[in-house]
Amino acid sequence: DESEYTTALRDKNNILEIDDLHTYFFTDAGTVKSVDGVSFEVPLGATVGVVGESGCGKSVTSMSVMRLIQGPAGQIVSGSIRFQASDYKRDAHGKLIPKAGGAAGEYEMEEKIYDIAKMPIHEIHRIRGKQIAMIFQEPMTSLNPVFTIGQQLDEVTLIHIPGATKQQAKDKSYEMLRLVG
Repeated sequence: DESEYTTALRDKNNILEIDDLHTYFFTDAGTVKSVDGVSFEVPLGATVGVVGESGCGKSVTSMSVMRLIQGPAGQIVSGSIRFQASDYKRDAHGKLIPKAGGAAGEYEMEEKIYDIAKMPIHEIHRIRGKQIAMIFQEPMTSLNPVFTIGQQLDEVTLIHIPGATKQQAKDKSYEMLRLVG
């Protein structure tokens, strides 16, 4: 039930609030407390830099926010990651609500605060890549070499735009590639 992972922000001027986040890796050699009590806020419209020594947990904190930690060895064991999102409104049956007077394929939106740490992994796809994203440190590993660039770009549109066709996804991918030259 969505009520298990929706919450409220402490400060409505924030887009992200991380409170007492603990992300651990359980290995044969023991438990690695990679992130052990991290807390910070990101105000709406602000740029926040996370700075620290190599190995201090910057990347694991970011990967936790994105829910990209590979389980079962890696786990968020406690804490909260509250994120202000804009999501599609759904009726009692979970169906998207069409926008009144809108074009075909346009749906009503609403603001929600998700606790990403509690969100089921299949639900994170609703916001990851569309509303919250990560730029990885190593550009050579950002794309999967098994799939074409086009397939990976098309996937973003197909996941986040309800009713998008393969041709619409391809057109959007071409547009994005043109924009970045």
